[in-house]
Amino acid sequence: MINTENLTKSYNDTPVLENINLKVGYGQGYALLGKNGAGKTTLINLMLDLLLPDSGKTQIMGKESQALTREDKQKLGAVPEDMALIEELNGYDFLYFIGKIYSIPKQTLQKRIDDLFGFFFENPKDLKKRISKYSSGMKKKLAFCAAVIHTPQVLILDEPFSGLDPLVAHQMIDFLKKYQRDDRVIFVSSHDLAYVEKIATHIGVLDQGRLQFDSTMEDFTHYGQNELDAALLEILKPSDSSLENLDWI
Repeated sequence: MINTENLTKSYNDTPVLENINLKVGYGQGYALLGKNGAGKTTLINLMLDLLLPDSGKTQIMGKESQALTREDKQKLGAVPEDMALIEELNGYDFLYFIGKIYSIPKQTLQKRIDDLFGFFFENPKDLKKRISKYSSGMKKKLAFCAAVIHTPQVLILDEPFSGLDPLVAHQMIDFLKKYQRDDRVIFVSSHDLAYVEKIATHIGVLDQGRLQFDSTMEDFTHYGQNELDAALLEILKPSDSSLENLDWI
């Protein structure tokens, strides 16, 4: 479903990703972990053909990202880092616009807009509020709704839980659990390990430009013997730091 081969990307001669080989199959909930600046967003942008690699390639649904047709791209859904909202529109008009892009029939689209807003938003009036007036959490919810309204086979989410209060984050988790099917892929980049644990079947860890771990959740936690954060620290091996010189605190 998602396959990268020797994917490499640099910025200003500084390597960000080096020879990334990744395979994500149908039915998986794949969580990409790593420190800030590890290259997670760059990898997602390469998958979505928003960036060109220096070398290597990315395939989605058996085709290289650059070769995906419009029909192929209709099977993709994404919440990128910048969320890509049209803030001059209100919430309803934005989702209606997205739905028409994907040629969703009018009655079906209306029901999906109503269902998504009813699930994620407490105040129906938010539907008619201009997006520029939304809080950051409301914008994230709207971007998520836009990513799933056409029920894509491949759903790619870059930090979907950031900026969300615990209630909404749990709503999103519940939605993703229900959305997972054998003919779909959910690919998530996130720092929120407590939420990742609830949906991930497979884990990848990026560090120093390379994929340091790529296997099942069971392998990652040694079949539950380690907590997620302990398993991640074991792979990242952070340098020891001491508070001895911080006596002023």
